[in-house]
Amino acid sequence: MKRFLLFAILIVALDQTIGFVLKRLYLRTTSGEAGGLINCALRRDPDVLVLGSSRAKHHVSPAILRARLSASVFNAGINGHDFLYAIMLLDLWTRSHAPPKAILLHIDPQSLSRSENELERSSVFSAYFGESERVRSILLMRGKYEWLKYLSSSYRFNGKVLPIIKNLASRPDEAFDGYIGLEGSLEPGSTPDTDLGNGSNRDSVPFWDLKLSYLDELARYCKANGSRLMLFHSPMFQEDAAALAAWSTRLSVLHMSREGVEFLDLSERTRELVTGRPDLFKDFSHLNSKGAERFSTLLADEIAARIGPIATRRQ
Repeated sequence: MKRFLLFAILIVALDQTIGFVLKRLYLRTTSGEAGGLINCALRRDPDVLVLGSSRAKHHVSPAILRARLSASVFNAGINGHDFLYAIMLLDLWTRSHAPPKAILLHIDPQSLSRSENELERSSVFSAYFGESERVRSILLMRGKYEWLKYLSSSYRFNGKVLPIIKNLASRPDEAFDGYIGLEGSLEPGSTPDTDLGNGSNRDSVPFWDLKLSYLDELARYCKANGSRLMLFHSPMFQEDAAALAAWSTRLSVLHMSREGVEFLDLSERTRELVTGRPDLFKDFSHLNSKGAERFSTLLADEIAARIGPIATRRQ
């Protein structure tokens, strides 16, 4: 029995030691496609913070917003994630930063609905399990035995050891603003294989009450701190105009019922200047750098019309 207890103590001690070392190394990474981007964002202190999926990352140019708004801007969008990523990142970010002047949150029709895939990918925040109740609660939603797995400190870095080693060897440019423009374009006459963006069930997919509660909480934070919370949607190739209008109306009703939430409806202008232009799209879901420049200009003009130039408060 004593040997068993000694063995158990050694295993726990080894697990805790490995977890401690990996966390220290992980927090030093600021590059890569996942954790490094989280750490990079948490080190920035912009006036305007952009959040969302890969469509935010590749569609919103901070340089264009910065020039139009006279403000510092950082794009914290990330590939393969959506609303829950934004909420988890914000919970960590607001703990050590003054409130930004504005938060720009990119949303798509599925962003406020429940997604098991999105929950599964929230594991990118595993290293922060002990740092935030919000992060912890979302990670534990992934399965009823997740609480048992997270008793292990080393489990939190499962599959991350090699990326940590790789990312430790590289450092992003200090001027990196989070945006990555995509090169290339669709062939003229391109047609999506699926009914991309047309989603006839757009109006029938319910919003997830939990996500709405997170949105309400974010709105209260922004109102209490004088920040502007602006939701926006960027174009996809050959979006169905009627379906998009119906979804935009639904979003308008949502934001009108929630004080402190604004919805920047750019659908008409993007349809005129961007949608359906193969030369402006890298693929059916993403603009190329030329399209992103055009969209970012429309977005910057809309924000400027609402709040005017922002005197930069941070470096």
